[in-house]
Amino acid sequence: MNRLFLLILSILSFSLHGQPAYEKDVLLNRLSFTESVPEELLATRSIVLYDQGITQKDLEETQQAFQQTGIDAIAYFVTDFMLAGADPEKAFAHYLTSRNVSFLIFLTKENQRYSLTFTRFNNTSDFVEPTATAWRQTGAVLKDILLTIYRLALSNQKKQNFLINDFPETEIPIKYFTGRRNETYTAMVKSFKVAVPKFGNEKADAELEQILKEHFPVKYELVDPALSESDLSSRGFITVLRFVHTRGLVAKKILDYDITQMANSIASVVVVSGEAELKTIPAEETIYKFYIKHLEYGNLFLGNKWDADTSWQAALVNHLQLMRQDLKY
Repeated sequence: MNRLFLLILSILSFSLHGQPAYEKDVLLNRLSFTESVPEELLATRSIVLYDQGITQKDLEETQQAFQQTGIDAIAYFVTDFMLAGADPEKAFAHYLTSRNVSFLIFLTKENQRYSLTFTRFNNTSDFVEPTATAWRQTGAVLKDILLTIYRLALSNQKKQNFLINDFPETEIPIKYFTGRRNETYTAMVKSFKVAVPKFGNEKADAELEQILKEHFPVKYELVDPALSESDLSSRGFITVLRFVHTRGLVAKKILDYDITQMANSIASVVVVSGEAELKTIPAEETIYKFYIKHLEYGNLFLGNKWDADTSWQAALVNHLQLMRQDLKY
């Protein structure tokens, strides 16, 4: 896990039964805002991260204005995909670095007001520095905000980007995982010690350890969430426990499940009093889904049932209990 993910988990752990904080809000709340247009905004590449409620018309209007201004937004992504967990964050950081992206632009809409926030990408899966500055423009009419950005940017910088896309590029595939995907449990958990990253919060870590003691009777070790996967491998770990935290529909896409037949809700197998039951969760509701990852090869072991739930505690218990039943330990 990276520092951003650690911060997110620390905040989430204080709201175990309420509405969880959104990772995007956690990231944006770290920024210090300035009145100055970011240097090199009109000379380097950017990507746009937008809320699910932003329309295609909004995206097209934004890209057309950016083209006139000289902001080279090479790609547009729904924010939920990028900030869904340690593995998606790592995958997006790799993509941004490979495309020489310098700026992240957050396009949001809340209470009928639009907001465009510009901040520099730091070339890591943290995305921004802890002391990062940002420039923001807000208003009720997107066209007016874009016109303000046009005027301020061109009055402060020379336009150096000219070969800019006419339309927003939204259908860009991201390779979230390098290994094979398996809808099974791995028996390796019975033979090798599993790395379990801590949350970085005393209360949540104590609860995590208690759940593991009750439901995961194999060798495991709680580890520093800042350790990289190569660090874990060098310490002798073969596998690590991971999860994604995002809308159910997004989680299924990231983990490469077949969503062609999916309706507005997703049936999840949950464990109640030791028994497996079906629980219907709206596809747009935020969930947690755990899995085991092989450190060397990147293979995923998702389990043979969709066992996501709306709290990390319930999702973890579901996954561990169903794993126990399948592997008979």
